[in-house]
Amino acid sequence: MTASNRWLVIVAVGIVLAVAAGVVVTMVAGGERRYAEGTPERTVQDYLRAVSERDATRALSYVAPSVTAQCTEIPRDVISNRGTSSIRAALDRSTLQADRTAEVRVRITESYGDGGPFGGGESSHSQVFLLAQDQGQWRFSEAPWPIYCPKIAPPFR
Repeated sequence: MTASNRWLVIVAVGIVLAVAAGVVVTMVAGGERRYAEGTPERTVQDYLRAVSERDATRALSYVAPSVTAQCTEIPRDVISNRGTSSIRAALDRSTLQADRTAEVRVRITESYGDGGPFGGGESSHSQVFLLAQDQGQWRFSEAPWPIYCPKIAPPFR
């Protein structure tokens, strides 16, 4: 093997090792950021994970009892029957108020379809989640996306 071929092999091995190291670092460091337990951001994150996994029971456990009491019916199928869509969310900002309420603004991207040529798509929207502390836990103080919860109308007089 000539000296120039040896250098080519050494450079090629170096490039392969650098690419492999980059892949490992990306896999270890990348992924979803987990927000601190007991924060409004974590409640929204856990709720959206439950929605993404189509787990209506777990998702609704983050809704305050006062909200469910005000609604005529909470439709579970908007969570459990989401079809093939998947969601990604990114925190835009979170505002904590002195009265122990919070506003968490999230950018939600829904992907749907099979992903083949012309077979899928995605849409994004900004969503505001309103939360309040309820017995030491952050709970949604209004029906959170994608739930639509019509409030019980007062009796007609």
